[in-house]
Amino acid sequence: MSIACHHCEALHWRDESTVKSRNSQHPEFGTCCNSGKVMLPPPRPPPPVLHALFEANDEQTREFHTNIRAYNMALAFTSLGVSQDHTINRRFGGNSWVFRIQGQLSHHSGALVPEAGCPPLYAQLYLYDPHVALQQRMSRNSHLREDTMLSLQTMLTQHHQYAPMFKHAFEVLKDHPNGPDAEIRLRVQVAPGEHVRQHNLPTADEVAMILPGDGSATDYRDIILRSRMPAETTLYRIHEGHPAYEPLHYVLFFP
Repeated sequence: MSIACHHCEALHWRDESTVKSRNSQHPEFGTCCNSGKVMLPPPRPPPPVLHALFEANDEQTREFHTNIRAYNMALAFTSLGVSQDHTINRRFGGNSWVFRIQGQLSHHSGALVPEAGCPPLYAQLYLYDPHVALQQRMSRNSHLREDTMLSLQTMLTQHHQYAPMFKHAFEVLKDHPNGPDAEIRLRVQVAPGEHVRQHNLPTADEVAMILPGDGSATDYRDIILRSRMPAETTLYRIHEGHPAYEPLHYVLFFP
């Protein structure tokens, strides 16, 4: 991938360009910004810790590059919901690893509090003491470097836009229990005139929101947070069109 779109600078292979511009000095691409028709704000620069891990060339950063997917999964707020087909790897003896899925790929979010006797996972770890969260992550990823995990965990706790939201939602549910079915819905709304990447931290001990209708129906923009899951439910599915869908899972791309 060595050809950059001259509109948005996304990298492509030349054969991904439009047929009419394939032999041009400045080929056009339709899969990124639709040949300049879609204008997106530039991404924020990564925090210094992550920037150093991407750009430096030493033993720690090389290990990070090798295991970046494992670090991301250890620090993600959501789990990956997928039915993986392992037969193709058994067929070739594991010499060339292939990730093949059956059906739909989705991201799942569980309860804010783990079930009795179960260790905390994913978003639940952001509600715990950082030392406890680090030990839990390392117990499941003993092949990773603890100093790198600690640096990334601290970075996300301080910088990730949803970390304080989950923490605040947990505190509200804990301080204002309304029975086992108490829930909070996080909904991202874009107000005209406001910068699309601005996220203000909560300043009060209450969460208020306006929901169309009577609030009983779940909209695709909702993230439902519960302290405990109802008996008949194990996971909620976040709609793929929700603005939080990718930042909650690909935390090292959207810190």
